[in-house]
Amino acid sequence: MKKLLTLLAGSTLAFYMQGCSDSGTSASDENPVSKSASVYVYTTDYTSGELRWIDEDDEVSEAKVSLYKDSRIFAIGGNVVILEGYGADNIALFDPSKSKMKWQVSLDDKANPVDAVKANDDEIWVALQNVPKFVKVSLKDGEITKTIKTKSFINGDAVSPNLVDFEVSGDTLFALYQRLDGYNSPAIPGLLAMYKLSNGDLLDTIKLAKMNPFGMKFANGKLYVASTGAFNYVFDDEGNYDHSETGTDDARGIEVVDLAKKKSSMVVDGKKLGGGVYGFAVDAKNGVAYAAVYEADGNVPLVAVDLEKKSVKKIKGVSDVEGSLFFDDASEVLYVGERAYGKSALYAYEDGELNKVETATEDVLPPYSITVVR
Repeated sequence: MKKLLTLLAGSTLAFYMQGCSDSGTSASDENPVSKSASVYVYTTDYTSGELRWIDEDDEVSEAKVSLYKDSRIFAIGGNVVILEGYGADNIALFDPSKSKMKWQVSLDDKANPVDAVKANDDEIWVALQNVPKFVKVSLKDGEITKTIKTKSFINGDAVSPNLVDFEVSGDTLFALYQRLDGYNSPAIPGLLAMYKLSNGDLLDTIKLAKMNPFGMKFANGKLYVASTGAFNYVFDDEGNYDHSETGTDDARGIEVVDLAKKKSSMVVDGKKLGGGVYGFAVDAKNGVAYAAVYEADGNVPLVAVDLEKKSVKKIKGVSDVEGSLFFDDASEVLYVGERAYGKSALYAYEDGELNKVETATEDVLPPYSITVVR
């Protein structure tokens, strides 16, 4: 994994953090962890959670930091932003330059923070999925400096419009709303909203082609949106839940948004993909999208989509890619989180080859969120 080794050699991050309970993350002066690393992976079995990283031996580290069971990690401006999800509902910031936790703030109960992007050098925007608003947060102390209400986008009797993803292009903040009518119950197409990055003023909205969008990415000046569509719940002969699946039809897939014409059209649908999209990353330079395709519980293969040719190629070697996809533009490496029972692992996909990242210990939990810090 030559690019991975180069990446690690070129970036050093001192990490010092200790422990947490299910109520949130905390820092301590006892047993500091200090490692040189740049690739981080949050792992969980949905009971407990741990942060690990690829160490100097090119392995998933033996050292770990305990986190809330449902957390996502993002690298912004050299910082590690930690979003502790539904049940903890916190934002935390680790400051690498001082090797310590800088702050932790609590959000509304059940807010469920899911994404964070840079607003400016001093602030970040944080997406909240389960409340009708999103917030701007100071990197200095975690203070919420602005709140943008999104109640007008709610569908039916839902409690929120289900904001699921942020992207930034120039001076515009793009927000992706699922607009569900209940848990995993899409009834209308998703919505794309554009805001002024500096202050959150609403600029425009675009109705998407499909329902239950999962994520979005830019490539070659175009915005691509991946959707899961509706889940089908399968029951046994006695009426007990057996498993869920997504359809192999045109009700889901990857669409491209024409921002000028305010229209969206399909690139590849569920027929070509084999199901709805559950994970999404894009190699913008080469015009390739990577999608975790949710065929059924525990059956989530990885495919590569040529966005220009609209062709789909299955990447062999992984079978349950619910553990996050992260494409690092600088190294051109795709990091893949495999959660298959008994086979969970972190993989690096580069130059058409899928390589397993070895672990320094056997007790690593399945991956859930991946980021790269410089």
